[in-house]
Amino acid sequence: MIFWEPLGYILGMIKRVYRNKLMLKFKENGIDLSLDLYVILCRIKEDKEVTQQDLADTLQKDKSIIMRQIHGLIERGYVVRLTNIQDKRKKELFLTDKGNEILKFAKNLSGDVANELLEGIDEKDQVIFEKVIKKMIRNGCSEKCCRKEENI
Repeated sequence: MIFWEPLGYILGMIKRVYRNKLMLKFKENGIDLSLDLYVILCRIKEDKEVTQQDLADTLQKDKSIIMRQIHGLIERGYVVRLTNIQDKRKKELFLTDKGNEILKFAKNLSGDVANELLEGIDEKDQVIFEKVIKKMIRNGCSEKCCRKEENI
């Protein structure tokens, strides 16, 4: 298939538009989170046994970057890092009450941004869009990258 614009440009542009709109909404509502920090909070919430290495693999980032970001979330009181009882080498991450609260608020704002971006696009096209994007993710993911491929 031939796109009028390169696929990488189109995908990069939608990510920038989404990130910019979301960051503006966060700023207007006093939420001090970057898109990366928001995604990390989401992953910690959805996976009860997530580790720093899991996050690094999923987000395709260096473990040291993830560690700095998690440290920032810990300093803000959103996350706690605890040693795994069975494997002392593993550090598990959990949201605090404050983290759950900020994530719930941030998810509502994220939903508002998504609705804004999807305005005027009929439901049938939205379903097709989601299927195509998920198929592209499956096509491009290594096992490390896709944590739960069956859900994508």
